[in-house]
Amino acid sequence: MKPQEIGTVIARRRKSLRVNQRELAMLCGVSEHALCNLERGNGNPTIGLLGTVADALGMDLKISVKDMELS
Repeated sequence: MKPQEIGTVIARRRKSLRVNQRELAMLCGVSEHALCNLERGNGNPTIGLLGTVADALGMDLKISVKDMELS
């Protein structure tokens, strides 16, 4: 998943829970600016930040290996 897609998923989930960026940022212990960047797909968030945000939104962060066809 690309950073912008991750940001879109996070923003949609946040909005569905009727939580604004300031509230979510406070729950996660990050700045509102950092959360805004994450939702826009900007910056280079750590796995820790993604996990914290996902947890606050009641989501799981999963990493999987893509199926790769060998030639």
